[in-house]
Amino acid sequence: MKKKIFKAVLIICAVAFVGVAVWFACAFFGNPVSEHLATKSAQEYLETNFANTDYTIEDAFYDFKGSNYHVHIKSPASADSSFTICAGLDGKIIYDTYESDVAEKGNTARRIGDEYRKAADKIFDSDTFPYESDICFGDIEFVPASYAENHGIPEYAIITNELELDKSYDLKEFGSKAGHLTVYVQSETVTAEKLAEVLLMIKDLFDKNGVTFYVIDCVLEYPKPEDGAQRDDFRVEVKDFLYSDIYEEEMVKRVTDNDEATKAYWQAEDEKNME
Repeated sequence: MKKKIFKAVLIICAVAFVGVAVWFACAFFGNPVSEHLATKSAQEYLETNFANTDYTIEDAFYDFKGSNYHVHIKSPASADSSFTICAGLDGKIIYDTYESDVAEKGNTARRIGDEYRKAADKIFDSDTFPYESDICFGDIEFVPASYAENHGIPEYAIITNELELDKSYDLKEFGSKAGHLTVYVQSETVTAEKLAEVLLMIKDLFDKNGVTFYVIDCVLEYPKPEDGAQRDDFRVEVKDFLYSDIYEEEMVKRVTDNDEATKAYWQAEDEKNME
């Protein structure tokens, strides 16, 4: 009798363990039933909202953070015409990204931005880049028309709605209008004079490689200690420093003025966040 009870307890524990394991697996990786429901709902959603188009389902991806499925939609005829339909585990449609990705040309902006970032990375990663830096990249500043007036959006940002799907654009033209470099340079010498030298060198490298930019954020700081400890040493930085302002005459003064304005800006932002 005891053996039967013990055996029954083991079976119950095993079943419970399997059940918990399956629950955890579904929570992190989804399940075939929910994936089928999400895909089916996405297909019906396309037929209802995007009739007479060539949009097709590419694949479905489970997002364990949101506990939902992202169904990727694409157009065979247009590289920029793709978006995502989000569906819950029950197959109910939650939202789609068509408006931001396609209608507002978000995909087109990302494509151009990726091309620009790769061009900038090629310079930063080359042997000709003479500085120690763990943060250096380039972006094209884009913004949808609906967000253009928001706080923190640069005035020079290109409105995505004005772009054309699949059109090939001149990176030099876009870079000169809205190219934004962000560079952190580590140096044993942290002065306005040294930062002026760095900016002149970066401009020269980008000019020689045919990559344009409109503004640069550049921070000059001391090297990080080998033990990884944080340091609050003095640093010099410029924010939204114009390409057109990078030339030798009175360069140090422009760097100093921008550094002071940048520090005042960050202090004001900190005070605003504390309110």
